[in-house]
Amino acid sequence: MADEKKCHNESCGSDVHNEHLCFLMYDGFHLKEKEGYKQMVQDAQYRCENCGRTAKSDKNLCGPVAL
Repeated sequence: MADEKKCHNESCGSDVHNEHLCFLMYDGFHLKEKEGYKQMVQDAQYRCENCGRTAKSDKNLCGPVAL
């Protein structure tokens, strides 16, 4: 089965969307910057309502909700 590349949330209106996990994952951040990715997701406190990803900071998600 081929890996599917998920789209990032193109409708996100944030000026810092390029810091959101959906954008970073789409760009391969988790493969290129493994330690940086680990720091963003370890001890996650928020989940994105759009993509379901989790992050330590709400600033790294398009639609954060506290866990």
